[in-house]
Amino acid sequence: MRGDLTYCVIGTGFAGTCALWHLVQRLTDARRRPPLSRSAVTIVTVERGPVNGPGYPYAKDNVQLAHRCNNEASTMGIHGNDFVDWLTESKPWLIRDHPELIRETHPGIELSAWQPSDGEFYPRALFGLYLEKRFQETVERARAHGIDAQQYVRHEAVDGYATEQGFTLALRSLDTGHEFTVDGIDRVLLSTGHWQSRASDALSGDSGLIASPYPPDAVKAAVAARIRSRRARDERPRVFVQGMGPSGIDAIMTLCGDGEFTYTDDGHIASYRPAARAGEEPLHIVAGSRCGFFSPVRGPLAPYELHHLTEERLADIRREHQGQLKIERILDLLDKDLRRATDGAVGWDDIKNPPYPSAKEKLASDLQDSYTGNLVYTLALKARRLRFYHQLAPRDKATYDRLLDTHFIRTAVPMPAANAEKLLALMDAGVLTTVRQGYDAPRIAVEEDGRFRIAHLSDDGGQSVLRADCVIRASGQDFRMENHPSPLIQNLLRRGEIVPHEEGGYVTGGIALDARGGYRVRKRAGDATVPSPHLTSYGAPVRFWQHQHNFAAAFVEAAESVAEDWLDDAAALTARSLTVDGPGLVTSETRS
Repeated sequence: MRGDLTYCVIGTGFAGTCALWHLVQRLTDARRRPPLSRSAVTIVTVERGPVNGPGYPYAKDNVQLAHRCNNEASTMGIHGNDFVDWLTESKPWLIRDHPELIRETHPGIELSAWQPSDGEFYPRALFGLYLEKRFQETVERARAHGIDAQQYVRHEAVDGYATEQGFTLALRSLDTGHEFTVDGIDRVLLSTGHWQSRASDALSGDSGLIASPYPPDAVKAAVAARIRSRRARDERPRVFVQGMGPSGIDAIMTLCGDGEFTYTDDGHIASYRPAARAGEEPLHIVAGSRCGFFSPVRGPLAPYELHHLTEERLADIRREHQGQLKIERILDLLDKDLRRATDGAVGWDDIKNPPYPSAKEKLASDLQDSYTGNLVYTLALKARRLRFYHQLAPRDKATYDRLLDTHFIRTAVPMPAANAEKLLALMDAGVLTTVRQGYDAPRIAVEEDGRFRIAHLSDDGGQSVLRADCVIRASGQDFRMENHPSPLIQNLLRRGEIVPHEEGGYVTGGIALDARGGYRVRKRAGDATVPSPHLTSYGAPVRFWQHQHNFAAAFVEAAESVAEDWLDDAAALTARSLTVDGPGLVTSETRS
């Protein structure tokens, strides 16, 4: 039997775990009066994976030791500096049970001397452990305070609909196929994370196309099988990694995981030795993207504030354009700020087209001198966090989505210096090369002999072609809701419980939220849409939200907002009980 109020979190990765933690903290806070009755609240969590907390990006089956977080430890806690605090309090356990996670980040260190660092980029597997432990502790706290916490791991939600008694979810066990319903739910958080869109192009189904860099063991097995089947050819086996962001770097590290990196005495990467296989040449990896550059190597934010691109200037633009922003004006102001900060050395055009002949030269430059780079990184990040996207005119949103956000992401999302050193070592070893595909390159095609044909720009700016045995897709997410693979999302769309976000005829992709703020999703009501009384979402399912909030602190902010919103229901329930039963009668003892 469930309590009088039922919450449900679908997807218990970072977003779901963060929301659960903040909700339980508020529900069990002794300073909040009156207290909740012992039988008042049930929290249901649903997770496709075998463990709550890590979600897909940090689950142990989806990471390898060399896969690093792409943000500093101090920016990744579910509240405050909690990740670093957890590392500190868990130090003895981590040294005993997971020394490899420490040595990956601090090669050669005496383990007893290790001190967690705010500015370090730790392995994703380590962050996954943190999320798993915090989830477990949150459930234990909830149960200690009388909250009924029901967990469904290795389950997926397949359908959902509103009734007079609340919201009903249909769940299915991924192990047995058994389906059942959970009904009478008051609030549901859709925190289902990034999705791999359903196959929709000519390459779909080809055995040489690997649609995702994860799980890494599956990627290695698929590449090995493909290479074996084509071993009769005399040419060196080649894999094309499509995408040079964090996922592309993970794919490269996965493919090179059997080799060995050597280190200098002070812990830097010195060289790479491919794994020796009798009679076989080492794999040739080609990484490519539209711009042809990896994410930058960056240090802490520079102490520099935007001077031209300010809230006041944005307000001026809105007044001049009927309440909307114009992307050209924003880029012009950002260009002025960049030039002001760098004494004219760097402008917006340098972000769009980094002035380096190759990815290798840019990596080496990033490692050698990060001062100017940190200024550029700081300004691009602060510009993006002005949250201007939602106020752009629909046509400008389309331009931003198609051409511009990639530049902000590539500039603002940092790479650990260790990854840059590894990439350079792979290039020096002849294992890795890079290409620039350009923004108008034709689609990858399959030739008669089964190899993939990839067009790219040559060094002189002309057109060139390379051929590969395999393609690993590590590029951006497809946000078209009709291609979402989840049966829950498809059924919610069909029923009108959620609708795609659309403005002025432009469908941005992702779920529409209430335009008045907050995180209530919109649902169809006749010919109009209205805020859902039950469904909430933030993070990956909401594309326009990601453009402005795709960093841990924004997830924390959203989780806090959702927790406060949901707590209003608990407060109303307690108030009703007090009215019915009388002051002082509704306690954890009287309703047990």
